[in-house]
Amino acid sequence: MNNNDDTAALQHAVQQAVDTSSAINIQGGGSKSFLGKGSAATTVSTLNHTGIVSYEPTELVVSVRAGTLLSELTKELAANGQSLPFEPPQHKGATIGGVLACGLSGPARPFTGSARDYVLGVRMLNGQAQHLRFGGDVMKNVAGYDVSRLQIGAYGSLGLLLDASMKVLPVPQHELTLVSTRSTTDDYSYVSGLARRALPVTAAAVQGKTQYIRLSGTTQAVRAAANQLEGDVDADADAFWPGLRDQSLAFFNTDKTLWRISVAEYAEALPLSGDWLFDWAGAQRWLCTDETPEAVFAAAAAAGGHAIRYGIDESAARFQPLSGTAQRLQKRLRDSFDADRLFNPGQFHPEFDSDSSIDQEQASS
Repeated sequence: MNNNDDTAALQHAVQQAVDTSSAINIQGGGSKSFLGKGSAATTVSTLNHTGIVSYEPTELVVSVRAGTLLSELTKELAANGQSLPFEPPQHKGATIGGVLACGLSGPARPFTGSARDYVLGVRMLNGQAQHLRFGGDVMKNVAGYDVSRLQIGAYGSLGLLLDASMKVLPVPQHELTLVSTRSTTDDYSYVSGLARRALPVTAAAVQGKTQYIRLSGTTQAVRAAANQLEGDVDADADAFWPGLRDQSLAFFNTDKTLWRISVAEYAEALPLSGDWLFDWAGAQRWLCTDETPEAVFAAAAAAGGHAIRYGIDESAARFQPLSGTAQRLQKRLRDSFDADRLFNPGQFHPEFDSDSSIDQEQASS
């Protein structure tokens, strides 16, 4: 693994943007370009800012630079029998910075936690090219806002992430997948209750009429749980989870628009046509559809959730529109970290790139 601290060059690039009032696109491996619109802004790459800053396996903590390939970090952790518990997608060329900026978590998310839950601290550059550090290398209970976790899922709109310290966990001793057949293609009622049961479930999904449940833990605990749940052990089904994690299953190879919809796992089926795949025990729902963005956003909002559109088409909205308190908080965050809107224009809620319409709406409310 390459080990190179490129902080000075990255800070110089941001300072140039500040001095010339020029926007910049922060980019790592470019593996998640389908999650945000591009722009004509100058690209600042983190790929030369790589390597593990510190790693103490006995402490279960790793600090790593943003340009480090996820595949390289995964390999290093695996050599010590450990992993990132939130199971981030292993897209080709994915970097740690990109994983955290997009806040991506895999099938284990409702059972072991999200990317945000495992971040202990970050080092970053804000919109004034200031070098900032938040959090640390240990878990603490602190008063006030956990600023380091605000960066997770912000799509680089709050600053340029330099390093992150994360909690890691041992790889489970034993793992197996139970497979069974449901009565209909939208019957996810059984898996939706699994997160509330004291069982070593680490993934639960329904595709078509097929239900998948993954158990992870000690051999004894996994075998005991398997006897309490529906389904038969299917060793071939173990390959299902990486395909779901990386969106490489045949389901995702579609000519229709792909949406990721987040709702409560117990929410009723959404009134949208198309093909569905239920992940996160029903809390994350993948939809391949020809429905309009307006229809998808409305259905997600009515269910108390939100939707994100995947794909390279830049002609339609990607993120659930914000309003009210959520809109005001997002604007204040952008004002605090990047008042001049230098970072990643057009990628995350582009309505915040220009505040005039938002200011008018807030003034009238």
